[in-house]
Amino acid sequence: MTAEYAIGGIYVAAAPVEAFLALLVAIVLHRLLVRGRLYRWVWHPILADTALWIIVWALLSLWLLPLLHGSPA
Repeated sequence: MTAEYAIGGIYVAAAPVEAFLALLVAIVLHRLLVRGRLYRWVWHPILADTALWIIVWALLSLWLLPLLHGSPA
């Protein structure tokens, strides 16, 4: 069974929704890292941002769907 979200009565696949949410969280984390001047120690900030987005997306996909459906993970 594929994961879907009902948004306004329309079923949307889970991957694009979770990717967009992960992008929003990654942008907030990026701004926090810039403000904390932690990018001074990063060799390639774009690669770090991409890895951060992938990690956030993986965590959202593992935790968000079971949390919304009430099933234990």
